[in-house]
Amino acid sequence: MSAKRPAKLAIVSSISMVLSLAITSLIANPSDASSRYRSQFSTQIDNSQKQVRRDQVAQVFRSTYNLPVGQAIATKINRQDTLYIAKGETVNASLLVAQDIATQNGVVLIPAGAVVEGQFVPVEGGSKFVAQKFTSRGATVRLQAESALINDMKDPRETNAGSILTDAGIGGAAGAVLGGVLRGNVQILDVLGGAAAAAVIGNVTAPQVTVIEPSAVINIVTQQTISFAVRDDY
Repeated sequence: MSAKRPAKLAIVSSISMVLSLAITSLIANPSDASSRYRSQFSTQIDNSQKQVRRDQVAQVFRSTYNLPVGQAIATKINRQDTLYIAKGETVNASLLVAQDIATQNGVVLIPAGAVVEGQFVPVEGGSKFVAQKFTSRGATVRLQAESALINDMKDPRETNAGSILTDAGIGGAAGAVLGGVLRGNVQILDVLGGAAAAAVIGNVTAPQVTVIEPSAVINIVTQQTISFAVRDDY
């Protein structure tokens, strides 16, 4: 019994010494203790703020909508003049979405005016537009979409009176005479006959081109499903 008592006294003495040193440290270095407290408190606040921000982001973007494969998007070329594309030529171009693309409940996924970037590429019989991306509301989204064939035609810039006369095999002197007749508002088919008239209709020297008018609507069709995360308060 007498042997256990000194052991207990030794333990109590050790604990007292540790507490004494801790208290002495706090009294001797109050600023260090305060700094450690402030640092721990600041860390807790920072972690709390980060968690709040994560919760806010999760609450803002809660609805997801899909634009399915096969969705048609009406567009017009993003320029004021007519685009002429030579046979076999690839042309970079941008289109403007002509009308809102919305879900059944009215949520607009692609607004009118969104810019679609891509290329007019050559295909048999003309050209088609192949989309690569679109930009809307400050964001750029990858887009796989294509138009149908846009048929080529004789270049309308070369189906004029000069080209017609050349196609008909008419020489310079006769051409001058016919030019005067044409200026008199006489129809060229009334003047030319037979093979010459056929050449006028065919105008064989004019090259084939794809013509894109600024007012022409170009429907591009999606080749992929596009997912949109939409804010509930948008």
